[in-house]
Amino acid sequence: VMRKNYEVSASKGRISAAQAEGAMGLLTASLNLDDLADCDLVIEAVYEEMSVKKEIFGKLDRIVKPGAILASNTSYLDIDEIAASTSRPQDVLGMHFFSPANVMKLLEIVRDALMTAMSIAKMIGKVAVVAGVCHGFIGNRMLMPRQVEAMKLLMEGATPQQIDKVHTDFGMPMGPFQMSDLAGVDIGWHRDPTR
Repeated sequence: VMRKNYEVSASKGRISAAQAEGAMGLLTASLNLDDLADCDLVIEAVYEEMSVKKEIFGKLDRIVKPGAILASNTSYLDIDEIAASTSRPQDVLGMHFFSPANVMKLLEIVRDALMTAMSIAKMIGKVAVVAGVCHGFIGNRMLMPRQVEAMKLLMEGATPQQIDKVHTDFGMPMGPFQMSDLAGVDIGWHRDPTR
């Protein structure tokens, strides 16, 4: 999947074929969390379920070297609660990459190890914004009214395709339903299954 993403970016002229191969050459795949022990930065990107994230951060806390930054790619969940599952909450922050992460420039940074995260964002070509710990941070708080109104239109008889087309005709890169499909409809459900 990662190779395909790089190849698509190269085919669209966003990066060269050599850059795509170079990026692939920097990757080391592993299914063993112990392989993260010497990392300076670990970014978790599991689905939006607090108990799962806390379990992972508890494990990372025991495995990853002291002083390393532990980041969550959460788009909604409370970073303070995630950080509390570690013995080093000062090293835990949010780095929310917008979907698709290999294309979108926006990166929300939530919490304390701010200067390092801002430097990393700049180094990887992202436009970093600093967010406080709050429901939905910045991007999703702005998108939520659009999603609510899109759902109302759906309930009134419009199709997802019609609603998305209005947004793309207006100049947005995608509509609310295409965005939900891309991010994964389950993301919202896992975030809060009571809603």
